[in-house]
Amino acid sequence: MLSDTPSNNATIQKYKDEIIPMLKLLLETEMKEYIQLVSLKKNDFLLKEGEVCHYYYFVLEGILRNYYIKDGTEITTNFDFPNDIATNFTSLMLQQKSMGYIQGMTACKIYRMKASDFDELKVQNPLMQQIKEILVSGYVILLEERLYSLQFCTAAERYHFMMERYPHYLQQIPLTYIASYLGISLETLSRIRAKY
Repeated sequence: MLSDTPSNNATIQKYKDEIIPMLKLLLETEMKEYIQLVSLKKNDFLLKEGEVCHYYYFVLEGILRNYYIKDGTEITTNFDFPNDIATNFTSLMLQQKSMGYIQGMTACKIYRMKASDFDELKVQNPLMQQIKEILVSGYVILLEERLYSLQFCTAAERYHFMMERYPHYLQQIPLTYIASYLGISLETLSRIRAKY
């Protein structure tokens, strides 16, 4: 998941550096029989509006985009990059229909695991419960960062931070989606980019 601000950058990086390699190792060893390798073509969907999410996804390669449609306009809420966990938590936890989409912006390779299988493993291995708590905590931190940035940072500050943290990935994302994610028009984004 994308972070917008530098305030908790060290915390988020520590989370990724410590937890993600451990999770990837578990996925490829103890959890191997429960995961599926999914390949997406560009623009393929993991989840569409109206579907119920049953999976956790671990991005190995590629970029995912999370978005909603309001009044015919796509509103981008997040991007998931390699080594990110992706899901629609509201749909997954409440087992209700998703209001949004998760789509491959590029060709992607993803590990997919049913939430019900993960829950079974938690009973057998207490480490799994710790991993879930850490993942949910990390997700909450990122959501708070996003809310903070939307309330207190200018679009230029959010864009600058994104460029510092994700320069390689952002080159692969259409400007329309970046503008939507920042909550600004494409014209405003063009003016901001002209200063860099």
